[in-house]
Amino acid sequence: MPVWRREILADETHLFGAPADSGLLRIALLFPNAYELGMANLALQGLYRLLSARPEVLVERAFYPAIPEEGRAHDGTLRSLEHDTALGAFDVIAITSSFELDWLNIPAALHDGGVEPFADERGLDEPLVIIGGPAVTSNPLPLAPFADALFVGEVEPVFEAMVQALLDPEDAPGRLAEVPGFLVPSEEPQSVERVALDDLDTVPTTTAVLTPRSEFPDTFLIETGRGCPRGCRFCLAREIYHPVRSRSAESVLNSARLGLEFTERVGLVGAAVADHPQIQEIAAEIVAMGGRVSTSSLRAEGVTPELMAALAGSGQRTITLAPETADAELAAAIGKRVSFDAVRTAIFLAADAGVTEVKLYFLVGIPDETDAAALKIADYVEALEREFSSVRFTVSIGVLSPKPHTELERVAVPDPSAVGRRLKKLRGALTSRTKAQVTLASPRWAAVQTALGRGGPELAPVIAASAGKGPGGFGDAMRAAGLSLDDYLAEQSGPAPWEIVGECRLMGAGE
Repeated sequence: MPVWRREILADETHLFGAPADSGLLRIALLFPNAYELGMANLALQGLYRLLSARPEVLVERAFYPAIPEEGRAHDGTLRSLEHDTALGAFDVIAITSSFELDWLNIPAALHDGGVEPFADERGLDEPLVIIGGPAVTSNPLPLAPFADALFVGEVEPVFEAMVQALLDPEDAPGRLAEVPGFLVPSEEPQSVERVALDDLDTVPTTTAVLTPRSEFPDTFLIETGRGCPRGCRFCLAREIYHPVRSRSAESVLNSARLGLEFTERVGLVGAAVADHPQIQEIAAEIVAMGGRVSTSSLRAEGVTPELMAALAGSGQRTITLAPETADAELAAAIGKRVSFDAVRTAIFLAADAGVTEVKLYFLVGIPDETDAAALKIADYVEALEREFSSVRFTVSIGVLSPKPHTELERVAVPDPSAVGRRLKKLRGALTSRTKAQVTLASPRWAAVQTALGRGGPELAPVIAASAGKGPGGFGDAMRAAGLSLDDYLAEQSGPAPWEIVGECRLMGAGE
């Protein structure tokens, strides 16, 4: 085993016991991005925990780009972390993808693992490829040519049925086609229902493997709930995790007790952590147990003195808020009605508790946005800086990428060049008038993300040709395929590829 692989494994702590070294069913769990991001991803961690608990399953992880990226020797073959096994030697390759841009890595990862990327070109002796995750739930069709099966929704209710189907390799696709949530391209399905777990307490979703190399080093992550009760018209999580479900405080705290046996750091994760009905009690109890608790982005109205006391008492010195826009009309258009006063109050409570840094997220490229409306963000941040001189502000400017299943799914988005010019003006205003650290998203990558989210199987050759080539390479591949990026950015009409995803089916674990 290469030295670098031994070093990574030596840094890992398996909280639920080491996975099996052998099994009837050999599964490579592939994350199409870097190790550090994969180990901070609860979809990967949760699936790894479920698979590792099955005695008949041998599960190993792989990441792409391959580890390491620090210039160490690599033979060009994508191999598993645990036993240095090429992807092509497994029975199944299970891929989980949270973001459309990661799709560009999938065919390249399969190729580097010795597996034909396109399903119709794979031999009978090659692994079965299954692809799922939030981005696939949004729209599975652009990846259909690479997959023997795609999964839409939350896997916990059908996990047992999935494993049983995979144990019969000769007829696995046919058997998977009978399992709710699975789309098997060879069966030419007309639609697929989205599966959701009815009671989150029945299947804890937490970190399974701790590592200091994670994006959240040595932090035990706990999912507090799924879905969001807010009305943001651009929010994918609100739609693909509907209905809103919270884990009980007892369930979250039981998970925290287990995690605190291995680390003092506990991270509470969810689309709406501050909306959990008992978030204050949960945070305070974790601190009382000796933990240091942190949260993902907070809703401004959800910031309370009690919650901030628990977070600041854990050593958290940063909070993240997402006003999205500083213009009232744009806020109404995207359903993000967070007033300046609500944000101001949240920062006051945070600063009073000892928080010294505030991260603010905004969006540009909103329909009907003007330069003047976008530049109000500089006014907004300048006003906050005047009032909170002891707080350091970081401003992250994203670019809207309309998502399927949301109210903005069909709107036209501005040309990336126009958005780029607007971003340049906004950055100039922020850097000249404030002390805030400013980071900008790429409007060209946002355009690529929009196209992937709205596309169908016709994009598969483009995806296959685009890995590592940047947004310009994606555009070149579009033209080579006889497609126009502008068509995907324009207002959409008629039947849409993502409409193959049907209604939600709530199920219990193991139904």
